[in-house]
Amino acid sequence: MKKMMTLLLLALSVFIISFVSSPKHASADTTDILQAPKPINEIFPDEGVAQLVARETGKSTTSEVSQADLDGITKLNDTIQSSRTVPMIYSLEGVEYLHNLRELAIPNHSVSDISALEGLAELRIVDIRYSNVSDLSPLSKSKEITHLDAIGNNISDISVFSSFSKINQVVLGENNISDISVLKDFPADQFVYIYLDNNKIKDISPLSGKAFHQLTLNDNEISDVSPLSTMTLYSDYAFTDNFYIDISNNHISDISPLKNTGFSKLNYFYAENQSVTSPSKTFSNDLTLENSVKNIEGKAITPEIISNNGSYSGSMLNWQLPNFVANVDYSFSETNQIGQTTGVFSGKVSQPLVDGFTVTFDNEGSISTESYKSDVIISEPTEPTKEGFTFEGWYDASTGGKKWDFATDKMPANDITLYAQFTETKTEPANPVFPVESEESTDLGDSEDSANPSVTEDTSKLEIAEKATKNKTTQASEKAPEKIATSELPKTGDSSPYLILLGLVLVGASVFAWKKKQA
Repeated sequence: MKKMMTLLLLALSVFIISFVSSPKHASADTTDILQAPKPINEIFPDEGVAQLVARETGKSTTSEVSQADLDGITKLNDTIQSSRTVPMIYSLEGVEYLHNLRELAIPNHSVSDISALEGLAELRIVDIRYSNVSDLSPLSKSKEITHLDAIGNNISDISVFSSFSKINQVVLGENNISDISVLKDFPADQFVYIYLDNNKIKDISPLSGKAFHQLTLNDNEISDVSPLSTMTLYSDYAFTDNFYIDISNNHISDISPLKNTGFSKLNYFYAENQSVTSPSKTFSNDLTLENSVKNIEGKAITPEIISNNGSYSGSMLNWQLPNFVANVDYSFSETNQIGQTTGVFSGKVSQPLVDGFTVTFDNEGSISTESYKSDVIISEPTEPTKEGFTFEGWYDASTGGKKWDFATDKMPANDITLYAQFTETKTEPANPVFPVESEESTDLGDSEDSANPSVTEDTSKLEIAEKATKNKTTQASEKAPEKIATSELPKTGDSSPYLILLGLVLVGASVFAWKKKQA
């Protein structure tokens, strides 16, 4: 029996020492839990949210509810009528207790912070249309979301979509979105509805190859629609009509990429009111431009109206302008057949004009141009840089020539080219500096090594270097602070030393008992 007790004491000692010596791991965050029943309007201080919760529980806003009651709520829905049914909602505080919430539909309220939704893993549908939300990142843990309707907010970043592997409806119109690259990696048939109208989108290439039922890209900054040429209509049998595309109110001048698309069942096509601005050109009394507007067949669309009495012939526009004008333009409109429908492609092309001549700045092949009237001072461009060289100035020849004085020289009545010229920067090696020896050491060296000057010089340099190294080492050791192994010192309230001591005592007692028995 005594032997058994001894072994138990020894095992317990080893366990205690091993336990206190092992690394500690922080526990995972726990879900928000309501510890005791409380009135609804205390858990949810926003009156609008409190009323929605009360509606789902069948109680008044002053009634108490438990966590079990809240776990039974799967939706908060204020879309049962065409207008709000509860007071304006400003805060979602308390919604974090709704662990099984699957649907949150609170459009036309004034919510700006949705951090209370963070961690609600059961969310499927989120409708926050026409609110004040700018940050969607709290939804990153809601992996089950299939529908997000956030039209009319202040959203610019949609990178959170990378967390929504099941989403099939992208409803993000009327925001500040310019980058949709996050949509690129989704499967081709992921989305049914893609509503991205009224944003700041220029590049729609992330939509290449995607299928859709309805696609709205109107009122953006799109000029190139070629990515649409690889898109297709959603093939699910449930969607047999109402296929449409809206690309109106952009900067599109050519819709020919849509000719060979798989849009045979398309029902609606909108491409009106394009606003196209061409790069500026120098004014000329006899101005000729090529028509840049192409229909779905790739043919130039005959202009409807040409400003300033311009004329049109063979895809070329011409203006006879007796005096300078800052802009000429022409409008167009044509009905195009696409799929099962027809749509109007219309808009206006503006051509800005500058009254002057062109100065070309040539920085060793890197070209930039500016237009100026004659007899005016030219603005000096940003000074170019070149590694290992010093910029000398702008000259009227690539080598030699006259340096342009931007303070006094004026634009001539013709086009000119100014060239950047550089000279190579020469770096002189730094002269080594040796410590000055005392007169005593100098005299001693002269007397001892005068017979061999070269040996004296080399030995002197070696001794100086050794002294300098020794001085640096001494100074470093004097300045180096004493390091204290604070990680090994016990912290206030740390019970580990006491447990270790207890373990050692138990080990000692075990050994003592064993020896006594042997005796």
